Amino acid sequence: MRGTVVKFGGSSVATPEKIGLIADGIIKRKRDAGAVVVVVSAMGKTTNGLIELSQRITAVPDKRAMDMLLATGEQVSIAMLAMALIERNCPAVPLTGWQAGILTESGHMNSRVNGVDTTRIQRELAQDHVVVVAGFQGVSEDEEITTLGRGGSDTTAVALAAALNWPCEIYTDVEGIYTVDPRLHADARKIDTISHDETFELSCLGAKVIEPRSVELAAKYGVDLQILLNTMDKPGTRITRQSDPMEQNVVNKVSVLDNVLLVSVDQAPEERLPEMFSNLAEAKVNIDVISRTPNGEGVSFTAPMENEADIVRVLQGMPIDFVIRRDKSKVSVVGNAMRTHPGVAAKAFRAFHEHKLPFRQVSTSEISISFIVDAETKHRAVKALIEAYGL
Repeated sequence: MRGTVVKFGGSSVATPEKIGLIADGIIKRKRDAGAVVVVVSAMGKTTNGLIELSQRITAVPDKRAMDMLLATGEQVSIAMLAMALIERNCPAVPLTGWQAGILTESGHMNSRVNGVDTTRIQRELAQDHVVVVAGFQGVSEDEEITTLGRGGSDTTAVALAAALNWPCEIYTDVEGIYTVDPRLHADARKIDTISHDETFELSCLGAKVIEPRSVELAAKYGVDLQILLNTMDKPGTRITRQSDPMEQNVVNKVSVLDNVLLVSVDQAPEERLPEMFSNLAEAKVNIDVISRTPNGEGVSFTAPMENEADIVRVLQGMPIDFVIRRDKSKVSVVGNAMRTHPGVAAKAFRAFHEHKLPFRQVSTSEISISFIVDAETKHRAVKALIEAYGL
């Protein structure tokens, strides 16, 4: 059966009026695609509201109970969208994650997809239904409701597309992936085609257009993936195995990740480091850039702002002195062609030097260079890198 998986985020289904517009677009998409499976997130800021509601009961909610609570948000969305489609004489059926066969591991609140049983979906598609699936949720082997963590609806959509052997379209409030966030640079250009590797790197480095795990899945199973505007009437960005090197710059994207913590440990002898980083790992702290001081007596690392309480708890339990500096940003340049082109790093360092831009740390991968800077330096750093690489 020919078809496509389409996904809409919370802002796209935030109101009944927006849901109605999405329903109109889905009906048109079905005429072109043949069959449609729709994945939706919770309406607007519903998930945040549910989290705040739980905090009125307890500061540390039970994770199983939280999954039960958070999963209700998407159930509202699928019911509302199915109603809108049926009202427009388009047969539709809403399915929760477990009804749609999203099978996950047993962990709660950040579970991973183990597989997809499409039996129920195939049955509904055979009856010419638009299948509306709750994103972000699934069911474990022991029949527990689980959620997939922030951005989990993207993962749901790509997992379904892989299982159905269909393409996947992620609809958002932007027209695609840009050379830089348009809010930071008015002349940012939309990228027509980009590779899985570059997109994954960007999503890890701060680009919020798609969730990293979904890009991993798309690359693994060869899913044809697109990022498009939620009006469904403009071309977006196609994400492929390998973007065309003849049509790309060495660097084609500047990305910014805000709310970075820089943690400095003044006295960190090598025998203490395994224990320190093991304790941080057990506390689920997501450590990024690590550097050692020249004299070898200290070490520093970066982590997301939301990990601060866990970092403090772990480090206070050890005989070490540390300082946490908030409001740092990670400014990165990304491009597949960096693998084979020399001089990319030199150009970045020259840009920082010529614009007198201080940075705290620097890290590299095969296709990216990242600088940790003070938040007030962020915009100047972005502008300098855009000029340096002609973006």
